Amino acid sequence: MSCAAQSTGQLQCRLHDSLLSLDAHIQTSRALMVVSLLLGFFGLIVSVVGMKCTKVGEDDPVTKGRVAVAGGILFILSGLCTLAAVSSYAARVTYEFF
Repeated sequence: MSCAAQSTGQLQCRLHDSLLSLDAHIQTSRALMVVSLLLGFFGLIVSVVGMKCTKVGEDDPVTKGRVAVAGGILFILSGLCTLAAVSSYAARVTYEFF
């Protein structure tokens, strides 16, 4: 159930039978956030492998550097997914409010 209080003191509630019955923009934001979490998790693992202080993987510094850059790219993509999800949701809320 989702409830919102109006400025007049009235309370409006909507019952959601399923998570799949939510609006498309909410589902899209949720999917983008899940993708962001996965990209961040894999970015963390790849970055740890690419650190100079770890002995996991190759000992070649060039390869370690490339792996670290790949981890950074995954983190950037994770941030962009989060930015897209939050921005689209905020834009929709603003559009519906005004």
